[in-house]
Amino acid sequence: MTGYDAETFEAEALAGDWKAAVSVLARSSVRPEVLEALMTPDAHLEVVLGVLGRPSVTAEHLAWAATFDNAQILGRVVSNPKTPLPLIREIRDRVADRDAAIWVRLREYADRILDRAQRETGLHGGGR
Repeated sequence: MTGYDAETFEAEALAGDWKAAVSVLARSSVRPEVLEALMTPDAHLEVVLGVLGRPSVTAEHLAWAATFDNAQILGRVVSNPKTPLPLIREIRDRVADRDAAIWVRLREYADRILDRAQRETGLHGGGR
């Protein structure tokens, strides 16, 4: 057989094949139970990025991704307009003591987003 077989890819993804999972996540429609099953605490980086890249990403998906200790993932979470401000603050505070340049840039980016939210809303809870 040649070509893409959705059921086979789903089965392989659910069995732990991260490449199959990325293929499944690239589809325009993914069954909610499959998406939920792929969101494991030890998901491969590409699977997490695949979830974050979906147009239907939710605050719950973003919160799950924020549990990973990876600057690339956390940067995607912070940059998503659907991310709640408290989660951005939590990420910023979590990486506050890290000195590597990538973490400093992530902190600075989170600060800019929080500052902008405070200016745009005029609410005291928007910023730092």
